[in-house]
Amino acid sequence: MITIEYSSMCFNEDNYKEKIDEAQNFCSKEGFQFGIQIHNSITQPLYDRVIRYKDSIPLSAHSPVFSKHFLNLAMDDAALIRDTFNEAKKHLEFIGDKLFFFHGFFMANEPIVMDMNNYRKVIRKGVGEDLCYKGSFIMNPELFDTDIFNRYKETFSRNYKMLREENKDFIISLENDFVGIGSGLQRPREILELIENLYFDIGHFWTSSLLHKFDYYEAASEIIQKKNITGCHIQRSLIGKSVPLEKIYDTHSHIYLESEQDVQKIVRMLANKGIEKFTLEIIDGDLKDIETFIDYIS
Repeated sequence: MITIEYSSMCFNEDNYKEKIDEAQNFCSKEGFQFGIQIHNSITQPLYDRVIRYKDSIPLSAHSPVFSKHFLNLAMDDAALIRDTFNEAKKHLEFIGDKLFFFHGFFMANEPIVMDMNNYRKVIRKGVGEDLCYKGSFIMNPELFDTDIFNRYKETFSRNYKMLREENKDFIISLENDFVGIGSGLQRPREILELIENLYFDIGHFWTSSLLHKFDYYEAASEIIQKKNITGCHIQRSLIGKSVPLEKIYDTHSHIYLESEQDVQKIVRMLANKGIEKFTLEIIDGDLKDIETFIDYIS
């Protein structure tokens, strides 16, 4: 059965109950399972409210949650990687989920403080200004063809293998990155080459196609056919092809809005592959997003 999740970014402390009840009732009536995904930006008060549903609604998590540092497999400190993973997995064990997915390739060798309220500030501090495209938060695409990036790839691969071998009770999955500075899993090449399991964010991939100048639909089709996709983040990007690269940002918009990204085409590719886990990672996502998603796959 297909599961449609609300990310916790779809609601807040004031409207969570109304939105969750409405979505659960609608999905049940339409023959879908409804779930909630705890986003790694969730506040403690909202987390405390969501966790009350753990015995009645399937919960998952965008790891790590409430972590001191980002979980970065491209750094040399294997002990810190283990410690960060072991702390983060406790949240999954509590909600009974075995899928551990995260953004795990940052071009930095020092720990990056995980402060989601000041995300760009801590990332800039962690990876440095040298990676910026025209001084923006966007990654300079030329840096992917350097010896420095290749060394980070080697370290990532080594730690990815270690984490999987040491934690066989969990499905270790990486999410493809937005095109921000220091993020190493942006391009199709690295997604296809470096990881086994992918949590596929179709909005991030759209921005990647703009920065790295590849055909969004052809590349998505190849990835969908070749990768083990453990789930999908469904969101619409409002960034068009004429937007200057340094102005790209991650919009996480309603899928029923209009843009150059053909969300329906990608969603149907995923559904035709037999993917069964879809998370609406949409700022203030609502019932119309669920209705639109169901229309897309019908």
